[in-house]
Amino acid sequence: MFKVKVRVDVHRRGFTKMEEFETMMDSDTISNCSSSGKGREAVEAAWCNSMFPGADKVRIMSCHKID
Repeated sequence: MFKVKVRVDVHRRGFTKMEEFETMMDSDTISNCSSSGKGREAVEAAWCNSMFPGADKVRIMSCHKID
């Protein structure tokens, strides 16, 4: 597990808000966040449901390891 800093755009009812947070991730999740395609979409969908309830969509803008 690695400590990471994540920046996402949260879309809710026609408005977009940038959110930044720190969390712990395994290497596979970090890889999915840094790539494009189905892996990234799966993480975005999971976060939309669990971390941002009521959001229409979450888009990962950046994800990087921190010390």
